Amino acid sequence: MIRVEINMHGNLRRFLPDGIGSIQLDLPDGTTVLNVIDSFAEHEVWLASIGDVVVPLSAEVEDGAELNFFPYLEGG
Repeated sequence: MIRVEINMHGNLRRFLPDGIGSIQLDLPDGTTVLNVIDSFAEHEVWLASIGDVVVPLSAEVEDGAELNFFPYLEGG
């Protein structure tokens, strides 16, 4: 098992309890960024990073990682 911190930005916060911005979770070894997204906000995440580095959805999450998920941006 690994323990990670997940930070939801913008309107993605609605997927966490009481609209808080972050949560810590225990996940199985071998979990990918996409596995985490599918658990929360499938089709709503535009960009994912681990720490300050943008990563592909296939990236494996390591113990102690800080995942950041950003929504699609709108406007004109």
